[in-house]
Amino acid sequence: MHKKGFTLIELLIVVAIIAILAAIAIPNFLEAQVRSKVSRAKADMRSISNALESYRVDANGYPPMGDRHPQQRWAPLPAEPIFHSRITSYLTTPIAYISSLFQDPFMLLQTSQLAYPYIYQRYTYYNYDQYLAVNPTSAWFKQCRNSLAGAWLLYSWGPDRAGNWAQSPPLGEDGVYTNYDPTNGTVSIGNIIRTQNTTDKFKIQ
Repeated sequence: MHKKGFTLIELLIVVAIIAILAAIAIPNFLEAQVRSKVSRAKADMRSISNALESYRVDANGYPPMGDRHPQQRWAPLPAEPIFHSRITSYLTTPIAYISSLFQDPFMLLQTSQLAYPYIYQRYTYYNYDQYLAVNPTSAWFKQCRNSLAGAWLLYSWGPDRAGNWAQSPPLGEDGVYTNYDPTNGTVSIGNIIRTQNTTDKFKIQ
């Protein structure tokens, strides 16, 4: 008595079914990963914003765009000014307003930055008062400080994994200030932004 096995056609049907299921499941899994990272970025920036406000109460101002320790200073590469800084260690030392300097899950490091991942991987932080101290005549910084963002702005690179400096922003927005909008697609252009004035975007008035 011979045992009956699977025919070639039956095996091909099973393989085809598995392939169809994988084609449906994998994109959904990747979408879920992106949505999870977006939620994480928003939660991290909410914690950072609370730390910034707590720091302001104690120091009568927001922390500067830089780090307390020379070995952890912002802009370790000689060509970089203190501009587009990362979240500063003033929030963790000597008083821990947050437990750690959160890292942006979407940021891609350039080759020159790989030696300093503990700095470059953090969320980007603007302190407009510090900008205005250096550029007191800047109409744009004054507008951001007084009517748009408030004293500070945080952003994550978002699912497009780009700072959007050279992208073509929507009308009324500008480069890094382009807001990520998941209704345009889970992976779409824009940064996840939080400001002193708003919880989830940079508002052009």
